[in-house]
Amino acid sequence: MKKWYSIQSSAQSGAPAKISIHDEIGAWGVTARDFIRDFDSLPQDSNIELSVHSPGGSVFEALAIYHVLNRAKDRITARVEGLAASAASLIVMAASRIEMPENAYLMIHNPWAVAIGDSEAMHAMADMLDKVKGSLTAIYVRRTGKSDEEIGALLDSETWMTGAEAVASGFADAVIDAAPVSAKVSDAARAHFLKLPQALSAPESMPADEVASACADAGFGKLAASLIRAKATSVAVTARIGEAQEIVALAKAAGRPGDAEPMILNGLSVEAAREKLIAARASGNPGVTGQNSVTNSGFEAPEENQGDGDGKPAASINFRSIYSARQAANKPA
Repeated sequence: MKKWYSIQSSAQSGAPAKISIHDEIGAWGVTARDFIRDFDSLPQDSNIELSVHSPGGSVFEALAIYHVLNRAKDRITARVEGLAASAASLIVMAASRIEMPENAYLMIHNPWAVAIGDSEAMHAMADMLDKVKGSLTAIYVRRTGKSDEEIGALLDSETWMTGAEAVASGFADAVIDAAPVSAKVSDAARAHFLKLPQALSAPESMPADEVASACADAGFGKLAASLIRAKATSVAVTARIGEAQEIVALAKAAGRPGDAEPMILNGLSVEAAREKLIAARASGNPGVTGQNSVTNSGFEAPEENQGDGDGKPAASINFRSIYSARQAANKPA
């Protein structure tokens, strides 16, 4: 089973044990109980290096972990590698010393949850969230020396802190050398935050090989080049493939399937493609390409038009096979 943490006890005498939390807390069916069991197996006198890079997760799981680690507080040094957001920031607070690179981030905000039911259920959820907020506030107050009101205001506003800002506010003890790569936030985690810093808001581009495969699988092999050059994200790639499919369907319905490819490769939106097709059909224009189908291009021709006009099947290019062959040729012996 995949874990969002790892706990390693050093075989070398006097060397610190290492704990890494580098994913969403409570994910993959692995619970705080699993974490605590592994933590309890460490030597009782070992120093601990806690490495955190996490968008957060279950606040109740994080609270359980915090209270267990806090009992070993004097032996723990924590380092925020890239991001300690939401519930992950709680766990960091259990360390006696907290270090952060300047380009790492720590974020605190109010707990939130989803409730379904009548007004009584909603009131009960609100009461529970207020109690959890009180627990979080007490932990941050203990760490920083700030008042309940000051911490409450930081929680209410979803506060993001760089390494230097966290030290200045009492949430960390030292700024260390900047991490070689700045923190990034996944699409899923990004949706949960209201005030994500600009440095974290730019999503990762989809790897070129995955773009090529996705386009080839959908029958739009030629589309990959422009998406790779644009450093498109996985969300953008999926959206553009969906638009391409709509444009193909529109062109086919208009009796002008050959118009689909140039419109797609020129980046036309579905609406712009629809307008062009309507205008072309109304004017009697023979078509953008002068053909009734597109073949041998990385775009799939409509089934009834596949062929070269002499009853022979049209040639097609298998872009996935080409890519696989290139990958194999480039592998070291």
